[in-house]
Amino acid sequence: MARSTSSNPAPMNANLADELGEALRAELAGWPGVAARKMMGTLAFYRGKTMLGCYVNREMFKKTPPAWANRPGEPPLVWVRLSAGEKARALRRPLVRESRTNPMKTWVEIPLASHAAVEEAVRWLGVAYESRPGSARKAGSHRSGGKGRRKKTKGSR
Repeated sequence: MARSTSSNPAPMNANLADELGEALRAELAGWPGVAARKMMGTLAFYRGKTMLGCYVNREMFKKTPPAWANRPGEPPLVWVRLSAGEKARALRRPLVRESRTNPMKTWVEIPLASHAAVEEAVRWLGVAYESRPGSARKAGSHRSGGKGRRKKTKGSR
């Protein structure tokens, strides 16, 4: 079972209060390299350093939930980070909708109102998992070397 390595543990083995959120968490707990961390009142799912998505339930917030949380009477939400093309495909599905937060342009949300919604969330988290290997860096990019240039090696121009 994957475990969180953050100093604020929200381990994959901690049960969530609602049945559908718990089903989602339990599914992701079995995925290789996936860890969960509490982040801004949500339970965020990571593959390595890359965030795949998160579970948003207003009941998890210690203080007043922010405007982007599920509203009273709404089911908890799953947000999934996708590429632009994946997002366009996802939005054609009946249970998937545009994220309610504009800055998250490549994110979709899925209200967890049924077992079918959990399956849909798992489907798109799986797409995010497969398209985002554990490393957040793209091949050939380096943080060192200044201004995005590759370091010169002996024999290179």
